[in-house]
Amino acid sequence: MAMKLFLRCLDAIEAHHRANLLRAAGIRAEVRNTHLAGAVGDIPFIETGPQVWIDASESIERAREVLDQAAAAPVQPDWRCECGEMIEGQFAQCWSCGRTRPLDP
Repeated sequence: MAMKLFLRCLDAIEAHHRANLLRAAGIRAEVRNTHLAGAVGDIPFIETGPQVWIDASESIERAREVLDQAAAAPVQPDWRCECGEMIEGQFAQCWSCGRTRPLDP
């Protein structure tokens, strides 16, 4: 299947995170260029950073909407599990006991 360049990132963590957001929305995405940092100077800087590629049949606008919606999502507050552990807001499950975050009343 044909792919097209969607965006360039500063590091592999950012590229993989954005690709995961796109995949979660049903957009086929892959990360490329994760090992070219050592070639800076031999090839242009802009070409050495990680890139996110999407299926050529996908709309660039739709992919941008997915990333914009993720960026605009409200930050969840930290929460205390029934077992007593304090859990950071981005997690929906307790790392200690496995319970899921309770729904807000």
